[in-house]
Amino acid sequence: MSSFQLLGIEKYKPHIAIITNIYSAHLDYHENLENYQNAKKQIYKNQTEEDYLICNYHQRQVIESEELKAKTLYFSTQQEVDGIYIKDGFIVYKGVRIINTEDLVLPGEHNLENILAAVLACILAGVPIKAIIDSLTTFSGIEHRLQYVGTNRTNKYYNDSKATNTLATQFALNSFNQPIIWLCGGLDRGNEFDELIPYMENVRAMVVFGQTKAKFAKLGNSQGKSVIEANNVEDAVDKVQDIIEPNDVVLLSPACASWDQYSTFEERGEKFIERFRAHLPSY
Repeated sequence: MSSFQLLGIEKYKPHIAIITNIYSAHLDYHENLENYQNAKKQIYKNQTEEDYLICNYHQRQVIESEELKAKTLYFSTQQEVDGIYIKDGFIVYKGVRIINTEDLVLPGEHNLENILAAVLACILAGVPIKAIIDSLTTFSGIEHRLQYVGTNRTNKYYNDSKATNTLATQFALNSFNQPIIWLCGGLDRGNEFDELIPYMENVRAMVVFGQTKAKFAKLGNSQGKSVIEANNVEDAVDKVQDIIEPNDVVLLSPACASWDQYSTFEERGEKFIERFRAHLPSY
């Protein structure tokens, strides 16, 4: 549930509630971080001692309050906690290894945190461990949200068209250790995108498009990246084929809204997927 929906809670009482993380988001609506935090806390206002709250161990001081009655369990990628955590490359619950993190399909630290919370919720709900493992090794992500769309045998392609702001793209760029060919650009809202510089270490090349392509080209050139300009997402995928090298990750994470060229971010993402599939070899 969104922070906006949570504000309207009166009687809603989940048996298992999750607060993944609290970032400085939606402050244009909530006015300040404290209001945003309080909106998130609404999810447990009607819970009792028989219910569960799952939250990030490293944000527990922000999330917990005197109103919290539910049993609180935690997730952490950094240390052992009362709940679920990562140890020696495995997801661990109550000392029992569930799955090796290398067997997960979804990339990135933030996805790993989401996976931990989801696995813990499933365990509390009585889902069999085998079913959990089967899902973790096959689930490619929510459409357009760092979605794994496929491989041409030497490169993986990811559709993050939902990344319509720089914060989302920061997460995406930070999700890979391999060289990245970054497809970016879209509606110009006046941003210069300098806040993305610390996350560009693994970017090998950029294919830029949309109203902001000149800004992204300037950004890439300032960091010594190879930059290619494209007309749109479809053309960007075409141009990728001329520069791609084995082990490169191809990432569509525009950091911009789609409305300069596409009616929705979903349409933009679908065009990316269609073009990727068009370049798959026939066997």
